Amino acid sequence: MEARELYRKLHQISDSINSDQKILIGQQLAFSEGKGWRKDNQHIGLELISDMDKAVGLTPAVLGVDFNEIGNWNRDLLVDQMREVHRRGGAVTMSWHTPALINDGKGNGSSWDKTTSIVDRILPGGDYHHKLISQLNNLADFFIEIKDIPVIFRPWHEHNGSWFWWGGKNCSKDQYLKLWEVTVKHLKRRGVHNLLYAYSPTGVDEYYLERYPGDQYIDILGVDFYFYNKFFDLAINGLNSLNKYKKGIVWLCEEAARRNKIPAVTEFGMETSSYKRFWTDYFGWPLERAGMEQILGRGKAPKKGPSYIMLWRNDMTDKNHYYGPIPGHKNNTNFKELLTKGIFQGL
Repeated sequence: MEARELYRKLHQISDSINSDQKILIGQQLAFSEGKGWRKDNQHIGLELISDMDKAVGLTPAVLGVDFNEIGNWNRDLLVDQMREVHRRGGAVTMSWHTPALINDGKGNGSSWDKTTSIVDRILPGGDYHHKLISQLNNLADFFIEIKDIPVIFRPWHEHNGSWFWWGGKNCSKDQYLKLWEVTVKHLKRRGVHNLLYAYSPTGVDEYYLERYPGDQYIDILGVDFYFYNKFFDLAINGLNSLNKYKKGIVWLCEEAARRNKIPAVTEFGMETSSYKRFWTDYFGWPLERAGMEQILGRGKAPKKGPSYIMLWRNDMTDKNHYYGPIPGHKNNTNFKELLTKGIFQGL
């Protein structure tokens, strides 16, 4: 019931592009970690406070969590925060930086460990299939525990790059599609019914749908997109990185409308948010109806718009690893300018 209600709500937000447009703002670990601070189970029950609250007066409406970040030290806190965000009308999204399920002793065992072939050996018939089933059972146990909270589940993300063991050159198309099929079917078989499933490659290009699992497995068409710096962005995206992103968002929204899916920017940001007018021109404008009409022509915006955009986390210790507003940042005034448009919403 809760998942159906969230599904309906996100569709309504997406459809609002044709009237009084609204988009939810979120951030990874928004209420448990920020620049210079981190909370654990001892902080259960406290008011939801984030760097974004302190810097610009907005409480994120989407809370991002990664299953691999949950430990005994913060589990109760994160569940409490997830439940509170849901109670207040927000949304919870969970990614899964799945650790390497086969360790050859050469890598570090993380999701970035590509020292051995994994996907083919964890699929049905593989000699390590039991490892995948064990991990999926851990997921199922957790989701059943929080069955009163609807969750946007985003596994096997950024697969069109090769930095994760399930991505790019590290498995075939058929193996990746089978990985999705096994994941969704096993969770449903275990009785997990509080999930919406999100598909989130990095960037939007002609290969976006190449490894699309199929409409029967996906509720949300997402994209992970990052800006870096003027030299790196030039090398990756050419002379107009912003315009490429804007065109990608337009395509994503049109494709979501064709498939009756929910479009979303499932990860976004720029470390230190240093570009001038970053929030209005890079974060906001490509998602707004007026911005899309620059691409399609006046009065020709897509039938659906992004339902939410989620910033990556603000790190507790790394002085440069933050993606959302922080107190004292030079671009906070620009973020507040973004909010005056009334489009981007918190709790």
